[in-house]
Amino acid sequence: MIFWISVAIVLLVLIASLILLSVWLFHLPSAVNICETVATLGVGAAGRFSLTDLGWCEECEFTSLDGVTLRGTYVHRRTPQRRGVLVFCHEFGGDRHVATSYVSRLLNQGFDVFAFDFRNHGTSDRMEGYMPRTWATQYEVQDVLGAINYLQRSGYTDVTGVALLGLSRGGCVAISVASRHNGIWAVITDGAFESRWVTTAYIRRFMPQFVRLAPILNAVPWFLQVLYGTFVHDIVARKLRHPCIKLKNDIRRIRQPLLMIHGGRDHTIPLELAQRLWRRLRTPARLWIVPKGNHNRSLWSEPEQYQKRICRFLKKHAPRKMMLASQDSLPASPVTVGFSAKCPETRLDSPVCV
Repeated sequence: MIFWISVAIVLLVLIASLILLSVWLFHLPSAVNICETVATLGVGAAGRFSLTDLGWCEECEFTSLDGVTLRGTYVHRRTPQRRGVLVFCHEFGGDRHVATSYVSRLLNQGFDVFAFDFRNHGTSDRMEGYMPRTWATQYEVQDVLGAINYLQRSGYTDVTGVALLGLSRGGCVAISVASRHNGIWAVITDGAFESRWVTTAYIRRFMPQFVRLAPILNAVPWFLQVLYGTFVHDIVARKLRHPCIKLKNDIRRIRQPLLMIHGGRDHTIPLELAQRLWRRLRTPARLWIVPKGNHNRSLWSEPEQYQKRICRFLKKHAPRKMMLASQDSLPASPVTVGFSAKCPETRLDSPVCV
């Protein structure tokens, strides 16, 4: 009797799985269209700001690790001594000048800022055959690594390297770079996300327009929905030739101090996904939820708190103290000190973020 009950249960599970798979495969074209649409939803703030308004800037040109010519701006601090260097990673559709509103107060705290345009953005060169999406790819990782190498060769680095601040897609890239490079001493992200989870979330949201059984499909466990969303995402990524990073894996290798910021009213990247990503961390880190913040808008929702938090975080983990930086008192002649390039085996310690 128990045997036949077990067989019946197994058959029911198999039949339900086949029905679920059949429905999902039948509506695969609709899910793919949703995925392709979602990948272009990002809106950047290109052309709205200018880093030259902040003070002493140096324009530069360098190459990514795979040879694409990129252009950036190095903004010098407003203090005699330097605490550290911050690399700013802008969002999809933006440019390096977006950093203007985020870093102004950091310049008064002794931080130099280096902001650059990702490939196919701003004044950087275009890569033929590559049409960027909101997804972070290995191409953007190569861009940030190229920026770090440029700073090292130019002498604008400390022995522990640089900090990273990234918005949205730029935040995803910052985490990915920090997970594989030992020359990062701290990371701040605003609106970072795992693109496969976002695809899953949007399929859940819009599938009811195409599928009568959508409420049933949305009731299945999250991991099954993620499997389907990942399948759809990777189909589109291969079609577009996008070597997308897997942020859910990269974030587990993070050992540096990390401050994650996310808007409580983010309608583009649901807060639930940020919390899932944060829970995958293996080292203590702070997730600051800005109650009224929307995607890439948390700064405008809580401008004073936003600036205070990132300043406090960077000052706590900066490689230098102001009173000990006497050899760097003249910003016109930075001290040339290098750090090792890519070395995944060598890690920084794991301090608790605040």
